[in-house]
Amino acid sequence: MYQKYSIGKMASLLGISAEAIRYYESKEIIRPIRDPDTGYRYYSTWDFHMLLRARYYQKCGFSLEEISALFRSRDLGKIGASLHDQEDAIQREIIYQMNLLKRVRQSQELLADAERSVGQYRLARRPGIYRINTQKNYTLYKDKTHLDLIADWVEKEPFVYSCAVFYADDIRAGTSRFDFGMGLDEEYAGFLQVHRGPEVQYYPPCLCVHTCVPSRSGQYLTLEQLRDGLQYLRQQGLTLAGDVVTQVVCMTKPEDEYFNWHIVWFPVDTGTV
Repeated sequence: MYQKYSIGKMASLLGISAEAIRYYESKEIIRPIRDPDTGYRYYSTWDFHMLLRARYYQKCGFSLEEISALFRSRDLGKIGASLHDQEDAIQREIIYQMNLLKRVRQSQELLADAERSVGQYRLARRPGIYRINTQKNYTLYKDKTHLDLIADWVEKEPFVYSCAVFYADDIRAGTSRFDFGMGLDEEYAGFLQVHRGPEVQYYPPCLCVHTCVPSRSGQYLTLEQLRDGLQYLRQQGLTLAGDVVTQVVCMTKPEDEYFNWHIVWFPVDTGTV
């Protein structure tokens, strides 16, 4: 005769609620003994260890439906294969979390960099950047090709960021046209399976003049706000060598206006450095 335990006692032993135990029952993971006289459920040590094993599977990421299927199987090979699949899923999650941790740390560094770089200029190496356009100036695209691509990149958050590009030919012509969209540092491209394509621009790493330019909804980012940086290049005898790419490192709305901080990269001809 097995020792019988009440649902309250079993819940206390396992550190879960009585409702959770009833849910395990509904999935046929355990089958309590019913007292024929009182109708009360009672649980055995077998139930305790089955629940312990069920919680092990849950911690490994299995759903209750999957756990129920594992318990109904006598095929150890199939159970092992299920654990192997879960191992792969856990490995992918570890890779994701490691990259997420790196991204959070980079964001902290970028905030500190932005704070000390407003109005300041220095030579620095820009990382490789993949980017897509989401809009022309401040008007979002509406065609299906762009909308599908935007939806795909939104799923890559938090590794993507708002990103503008001012084209070198337009800058030389004094045209304030620019494209706005989303950017992604090259180091995450493989992990997120991003590749250069018809709608995906790639800017390789290069030497740049680096600064931070704040903007706000009442004073949009325009070519005019890049004038000081372009003047700095001329004063230093440097030549603009490509498109100017910006990365929004922070956005706030403390009152009625939106505020942005853009890290700005002015590519320079290394022959003039």
